[in-house]
Amino acid sequence: MLVLSQGDRSVSIFNQQQIDGSSRGRPGRREGTGSRGDCPVANIPLTALVPANNSGLAVEENPTFWFYVPAISQKTVWGEFSLQNEQNQNVDRITFSLPNKSGIINVKSPSTKPLEIDKTYYWYFKLYCDRQKLSAPVFVYGRVRRVAPSPNLKNSLKAAIAPLDRVTLYAQNGIWYSALTELAQLRQTQPQNITLDRHWTDILSDVGLEKLSKEPILKVVSRKS
Repeated sequence: MLVLSQGDRSVSIFNQQQIDGSSRGRPGRREGTGSRGDCPVANIPLTALVPANNSGLAVEENPTFWFYVPAISQKTVWGEFSLQNEQNQNVDRITFSLPNKSGIINVKSPSTKPLEIDKTYYWYFKLYCDRQKLSAPVFVYGRVRRVAPSPNLKNSLKAAIAPLDRVTLYAQNGIWYSALTELAQLRQTQPQNITLDRHWTDILSDVGLEKLSKEPILKVVSRKS
């Protein structure tokens, strides 16, 4: 569990927030299905790095999303990420080739139109196991809501001395995507930092994804819009 020490006490940091998705009737799916189309079963399935309710908050205009992608077949060649607004209109759709090994990748929505504050968006990540994308994909989906930092949070972020303090502040306020992204970026710049590794394990454990804490963070090989 990601914790903040206070004297002799430790308290949980990540404060999970709820996002109302009832208007769409789709609670989300954090893990992909087993064998589907040309995709065989993986030991660890395609997994979105999100809380169990498949939703999270972000402060960025164009948030970054994180996924564990299994190397289940040499034919696993395409990933597709799409983002929709509450009116089911596509905001972004990106396709890209995947690394040839298992690991965690990130996708940043490159839309020139920023996500609106206090609006909920729906993301979908699909994994195709044939080049023509004719067979049914393995997929996950969930929600993101952009929020404006409160005045107190904004002041605290400005006053933060260590980069890890920003992660803690986002986590305390239940802002999942921002906390996870800042922590992941710190780990990428300081791969030998044991403290960052521990916090990475803790924050994933907070949402039941501790099995992914040792997986490497990979780069997307190429991208096509």
